[in-house]
Amino acid sequence: MNATIETIMSRRSIRSYQDRPIPEEDLQQIIECGIYAPSSRNKQEWHLTVITNKEKIDEVNKMAIEGMVRFGINVDEGAHIFYHAPCVIVLSSKIGGFSEVNIGCVIENIAIAAKSLGYGSCIIGQTRYLYHKAVKIDIDRILKIPEGFEHDLAICLGYPKGKAPAAKPRREKVVDYIY
Repeated sequence: MNATIETIMSRRSIRSYQDRPIPEEDLQQIIECGIYAPSSRNKQEWHLTVITNKEKIDEVNKMAIEGMVRFGINVDEGAHIFYHAPCVIVLSSKIGGFSEVNIGCVIENIAIAAKSLGYGSCIIGQTRYLYHKAVKIDIDRILKIPEGFEHDLAICLGYPKGKAPAAKPRREKVVDYIY
């Protein structure tokens, strides 16, 4: 099987990480792969905030969990939305256009690049609950989200702890062909 296809087919969401940082050279390569994603009209209207400081990751986790609770979501004691990963990348994009599609391309490139280098990843949507905890301008300042941009998603990265989970069955009858 082709190496790229093998990487795509074997990538899984990892929810347990070793307490070991990703080497800077690998992290830079993963980020570069992310920003080489395609974008509508090649506008590249995205921004990445890379967090490798454990205390900052824990602070963002705490605020997101407080926002989830405030929103009415039950959260298990000791929950960590980033699964204690040593790296979190917060993605934001310019408001409007095809920003969600563009960010989807960026985050998938990051996930595939990480897998190809031997790291695990998990795409995180719960960071949106940060905005239920505090004022938008404060969250944007903490996460260094530029003015005119909106938070989209986050992805956590690191060395997987243990074996990756098996692939879940794929839904059937989701493709039609027109010849």
